[in-house]
Amino acid sequence: MSEFSTTQDGKFLRPNARKEGGGGEKFQRILIKTIRATSYLLALSFLIFLGHQVYTHLLESPSFRVRQIEVRGCQKIGRETLLSLASIEGMPSLFTLRLGDVAKRLESHPWIECVVLRKAFPNKVLIEVEERRPIAILQLEELYYIDAKGVIFSRVGDGEGYNYPFLTGLTRQAMGKEPEESERLIRKSLELLITAEKERMPPVGEISEIHMERVSGIHCITKTEGLEVSMGWNDFTEKLKRLSLVWADLQKRGLSVPSIDCSDLNRMVAKKASEGGERGRR
Repeated sequence: MSEFSTTQDGKFLRPNARKEGGGGEKFQRILIKTIRATSYLLALSFLIFLGHQVYTHLLESPSFRVRQIEVRGCQKIGRETLLSLASIEGMPSLFTLRLGDVAKRLESHPWIECVVLRKAFPNKVLIEVEERRPIAILQLEELYYIDAKGVIFSRVGDGEGYNYPFLTGLTRQAMGKEPEESERLIRKSLELLITAEKERMPPVGEISEIHMERVSGIHCITKTEGLEVSMGWNDFTEKLKRLSLVWADLQKRGLSVPSIDCSDLNRMVAKKASEGGERGRR
């Protein structure tokens, strides 16, 4: 019985010995992982330190300070005005220059529609400007440039040439009271103006004025003949085509008319220049 007990005791002792050996291996594995992680952290810290030193050196290096500003696309706006608005002063580093802030300052100018800025290393900034293109002059209490999108963007300065068609018939008060109706009138006027410039059909090849009437619609005055044409609200392309045929017929007959009513696409009425204000239908 005692021998059996000793054997049994031996069986219980052997697992304990193996357990102690397994604990040592586990400790070694943890130690190795700890050393590796520490090495990685040290390497990463060194790289961050090195990168910071390089970045600091680049920021302080005079080689990367802005020394040249190239401007493209300026016609209406002077270069000096643009540079003053950009406000890139003191030769800042290209690495710290915030192009977004510069773009916001430039786009605050009424004549600038959009601007693109780029950094050209080592020491150059490129500014490419797209200016607004006026298509007409809106006459309110003062004169304002307006573009093809209907954006009223700048007052016409003293001494500037009036080389654009005039849009008349609105006041600032009317625009304040009825903004949607005013916008509709302006939109229709620009639609007629763009259509006329595209088609280029006589007599409405060039327009000197477009008058906006809330009830009767759009009226235009041609630049060459001084002819007043009532265009209504829509079908401008078709009306211009038919008006061109009517005008050719009047020219062939030697008839002079001060105005033609094209409000109705199916019936165009020409007012004769002779006494009595007699109207003739074409």
